[in-house]
Amino acid sequence: EAEADAGQAGQDSQAGTGKKRKRKSKAQKAAEQAPSASEVRARIGTTTEAALAYVEDPDPQLSRLPRTVREQLIAELPAVTAAALLGPEAMARHLVASAASGRYRDLFALWTLFSRHPDACKPQLGERGDALERGRRNLQLATELGLLGRADRVAEDVAQAEGLIWQWLSATLSAHPTAVAQRPAVAAALLAREPDFELPVPEYPSARWLSEAAAVKESDALPEPLESVLQANIHRLPATIATLRLAAKHYPDRVESLVDAVDLDAPDVEAFLAWARDHGAADRLIGRIRDHINAAAARDRVEGLARWDAWRQRGVQLPPPSSLTEAGIEGLDLTRPETAQLAAVLQQQGYELDMQQRLDDLAGGNRQLAEKAYEAAVCAGLDVTLPSPLEHNPIVKDGTRCPRCRAWTWVRPGHEQRCPRSEPPAGEGEQPASPGDAFELAAVRSPNSS
Repeated sequence: EAEADAGQAGQDSQAGTGKKRKRKSKAQKAAEQAPSASEVRARIGTTTEAALAYVEDPDPQLSRLPRTVREQLIAELPAVTAAALLGPEAMARHLVASAASGRYRDLFALWTLFSRHPDACKPQLGERGDALERGRRNLQLATELGLLGRADRVAEDVAQAEGLIWQWLSATLSAHPTAVAQRPAVAAALLAREPDFELPVPEYPSARWLSEAAAVKESDALPEPLESVLQANIHRLPATIATLRLAAKHYPDRVESLVDAVDLDAPDVEAFLAWARDHGAADRLIGRIRDHINAAAARDRVEGLARWDAWRQRGVQLPPPSSLTEAGIEGLDLTRPETAQLAAVLQQQGYELDMQQRLDDLAGGNRQLAEKAYEAAVCAGLDVTLPSPLEHNPIVKDGTRCPRCRAWTWVRPGHEQRCPRSEPPAGEGEQPASPGDAFELAAVRSPNSS
């Protein structure tokens, strides 16, 4: 009998061990089938907005995870993702703690969660009154600092806040009406929500106020009294393309005053010219340019000539000032491209300048200067040929002359793109003195040359 009892006990022990192994294998199987932490992050997200969306529409597969598996996953997940996985109660606890630690914008998400799950959130909020108060102070501090700096963030907060959070934010703004009135972005957002809110809007606003108000006007309607102040002072804004577009769209009677304020020495003045041509303001702007050139020429012929040529290159074709045409090109530097351009205009008007003789005389005294003057004359379209003293200029290396006009291409970069001539001038350089020049001319004039 003792042996039978011992055998029965052994069988019972083996059966119990088998059940434990069976249960263990089920737990292991559940753990192996559970999603990884990276998959959970991808499903829920790692931002507050994504976590709130998951709380509203949880994944049934993640909701059925065993407690042990869920605890293992939480250790590997971001706090907001873990809170969303655990449900509205945990999400409320997370948002309160996050707002208390400094992320005051989580108060907005907290109110959204509370409005959707009030029964789940009320106990959590009731137990964390001190943390909520710290979050409120963080909101107040961020708003006060934003009124002095990042007003755009405060405006976003005003548009987003709801319920109790809006009451806290509104109380902070009401305590600083003057600061709010100095930031049009915040004032516009506040007046959009509370049109009867009284603000001491400045009658003569600062440049920062005007630029902020213009930015708000571009993206949205500007409420009164901000609209009236901007309309009365828009002419004080910097004359930029954005300002001109704003004025043309909303304040067409102020376009001329802004065109008069355009900086003609600005590096992007060509953009202003293009805008003026497209919007019927070109005549006024070109009139300012003409006066600008005439004033410079009256002070100094060289300065006036340089300004006239610079605007010509930008596409503003104006006749040269009378102070330049009356004296011709006497006293001007023949090596300068603007002098050659002036000579071309004067010749078209019937002036006798004899540019070829001037180039020949210059080449007889200084070949280096004559090379520059000849290149400028060719690019200006003047009918000149290479002076004979330059044909055998020893400083010009073989292959560095333009095959079409024989100008020295090293004089000024980009000659190949500027040269107006299509073929070598006939009869020029027929008797070169050096083998290098002879070879170059033969290659140019060969019918097989490319």
